[in-house]
Formats: sequence, C-alpha cells, structure tokens
Amino acid sequence: MFEFGIALRYLLPRRRSLSTALVSLMSVFVISLVVWLVLVFLSVTTGIEKNWLQKLTALHAPLRISPTEEYYQSYYYKIDSISSASRYTLKTIGEKAESPALDPYIAAQDAEIPDSFPLKEEIDPVKSALQELSNLGLTFQDYEISGALLRIHRSGGLVLSQMSYLLSQTEKNPSFHSLIVDSRPIVSDKIPIILPKNYQKNGVEIGDIGTLGYSSFSALSAQEQRIPVIISAFYDPGLISLGNKCIIVPSEITRMIHASSQTLSPDNTPVNGIFVWIDDLRKIEEVKQRILQQFEKANISKYWKIDTYREFEFSKDFIQQFQSDKTLFLLIASIILLVACCNIISLLTLLVNEKKKEIAILETMGASFQSIALIFGTCGAIIGILSCLIGSMLACFTLYHLDKLVQLLNALQGHNAFNPAFFGHSLPNELSITALLFVFILTPILSLTAGLVPAIKASRIRASTALRAE
Repeated sequence: MFEFGIALRYLLPRRRSLSTALVSLMSVFVISLVVWLVLVFLSVTTGIEKNWLQKLTALHAPLRISPTEEYYQSYYYKIDSISSASRYTLKTIGEKAESPALDPYIAAQDAEIPDSFPLKEEIDPVKSALQELSNLGLTFQDYEISGALLRIHRSGGLVLSQMSYLLSQTEKNPSFHSLIVDSRPIVSDKIPIILPKNYQKNGVEIGDIGTLGYSSFSALSAQEQRIPVIISAFYDPGLISLGNKCIIVPSEITRMIHASSQTLSPDNTPVNGIFVWIDDLRKIEEVKQRILQQFEKANISKYWKIDTYREFEFSKDFIQQFQSDKTLFLLIASIILLVACCNIISLLTLLVNEKKKEIAILETMGASFQSIALIFGTCGAIIGILSCLIGSMLACFTLYHLDKLVQLLNALQGHNAFNPAFFGHSLPNELSITALLFVFILTPILSLTAGLVPAIKASRIRASTALRAE
C-alpha cells in the first residue's frame, strides 16, 4: 500500500510538473484510444460471426453425418437396385430408416445376385446409426438434396423460371423458424415450398403458384415431370452460397426426384445425410468425438463421415478466412497496444529524473531497491488500468450509439457503409466479453512491462550521489 500511495501521488497532475502531467495525459489518451478501437472492432466482428453462424446452423445443422464410399459400395445399399421390393431403385437414408426389412432381396422373385456384388453383412448401418444418436440424446434428422426447374406463374402470363437445388424440410430443426422472414397460412392442394428471400426482389409473393420440373428416365425415353407447388414462405439464407440456391420442400418431393435421377450437389456437398443439432456450438468437437466413439463400438464407423460446420464444403473457406482475419487483427492490435504502452517509458523516465531527490530521501529512510522499483512499476500498471477503464467506457458508449454512427458513415459516403446482404440491416452492438478480457489482461501487462525499464533505473539511484547533485 505504501508503494501504491506514492505511485498515485506521483501521477496526479501538479502545477510544478506540467510537462510530466502532459506526457501522462497523452499516454492515457493514446492507450485509451487503442483500447476503444480494439473493443469496438472485436465486439462488432464477434457479433457478425455469431449471426452468420446462427444462420448457417439454422439452415444446415452444426454437425453433419454423411455416407462414405464404403456405404455406397456396400451390399446393404446396392441390393435395392436388383430388388423388386425396392422397385429397383436405390433408396435414401430416410427410406432405409423407414424400411421394415434389413434385406429387401427375395431370391424366389428377384434376379440372381451378380458375382461382382459385395459380400452381405448382417448389419444395418442406417438403423444402427440412428439408434446410436438416439442413445446419445441428440436431436437429428435425415436430409436430401435434389435438383429441379422451378417455374413460377405470375399475373399477366409471366413465368419466372430458374434451375434450383431442393433441400428437404427438416421438421425437427429447432432453429429454422428463426430464418423465416415472411410467411402466411396457405390452404391449397398444391405442395407448399419455401423460397430464399431474394426471390421477393423479383416480385414473387406468397400464394404464387408454379411447378417443379424434373426428368424421369425410362429404358426408351426421358419425360419431364411437373409437380404443382405454391409459395408459402420466404427465409433468410445468410451468406452461404448453397443456401441462396436452395428451395425448402417436403421430403417426399426430394425422394421422388431422387428415384428418377441422381443429383450432383453444389460444392461437393453430400446429397444425402443426417443433420445433428446441438445447443452449445462450443461443444461441437466434443459431440463429434462422442458420436465417433459410439459408431466405432457399433462397428459402423466405416460407413459414415462426421463433419462440423467448420468443415462443410460451402463454408469452410469462408470460416477459415474470417478466423485468419480476426487473428491478424489481434496481432496488429497487440503491436499497436505495445507501441502505445511504450509512451509509458518516456513518461516514467521523465518522472524518475524529476523525482531523483525524493527517491534519494526514500532510500535514506530505509526504502529498499525493490520498493523503489515497485513504485514506478505500479505507475505503469495504474496508467494501463486507467486507460482500459476509459477505453471500455468509450467503447460501451460507441456500441450503444452504433446505429447512429453507421447512419453518419452512410450519409458521408452516399451509400451503405456496410452491405445489408453481408451484415444485415444493423450491426451487432453487444460488448464482447472475450475482447474485454483480452484488453484487460494484455494492456496492464504491457504497461507494467514498459514501466520496468524506468523502474530499474530508479532503483539504481544512489542516495549520496543524488543528494550531492542537488
């Protein structure tokens, strides 16, 4: 407490020490400015990342289980192509799960199994996988991706057509409702579908009718099939390119198209798999490992690939780049903070030169070298903590009025400073706890470190030499 009291007295501005007071105020101002900038930027970027991940994991679950090549080359999967009970068509995961029989092949009715067929295994990889997920208490559902030509009929005979990917609706998805931006109850005999919100810019409205066209192949010809549909809602797909192309449809539609022709998915995304939802994204790797362990125990791990949202084909590059940008900014912010805290060296060196006589007197009164060094080291730490408090208050004030600041930037530039397609209609304004911890840990440490050089210099002052000079 003695050292702290002396350090606090040295830092209080006095009329006789005007130069020291100005340097002290300048140091506090510079460090506070950097703290303010770091907190605002990290809080906004953390909020943006959180919003993007919420949209990504609302449309596509944070964890995806997809079949491997082993699955597609297995007897269990390929047997459907020669089975009359399966109508000689390969089945999706959902259809496999609903099938009461493990093996649809009937020797008395179906053609002989070719020699090239894989060996039969007494295991059901789909039912086993679903059972293991149920045992873990997870929320999950299978999904399918297909392709079709969407035609929307408008008044006046206008037709809007676009080739689109179809994503089966996952009723168990706990977060999908958060993406819906416009919906209305529809009473119709047509199939209700949900479109991305960018269709609204082309004049599409809820209640518009249309068709989904796809090719149905037979041995001799190919015919176009059309499914009558009606627009029931619009959803916000976020930034993900796959989401912008997806139309949400009932699962029976994707199964119908899948039975007629195979779809090549965008970005090599698996066209069939299982979505798994979890409440806390921070536990995503832990859940992945638990599922992997359960699948290994059930001897089905070779049939399944488990990916988190960080590994999705359509989002991993974007997420990695965003994380790299944040890491780069943290590095730059640390360097800027280090440079700002170097002002403390100048301040405390000036303070030591002014207080040589007082230091000598303290030494003659019995103050140790460590005590003298601690006084000036404490001065640096106090400046760092005070700057953190001032910078944090400025950051809170800025975040609270962030919308007004953005409006000002928009007015100065004559256009949106932040594109709503990427950042939404308003920027996140919640103070990041992670950024706050980063600043309140790093800044005092750097300030204390910067104060060590003058503190060591002060501790080496000899009382006899200093008093003789006076």
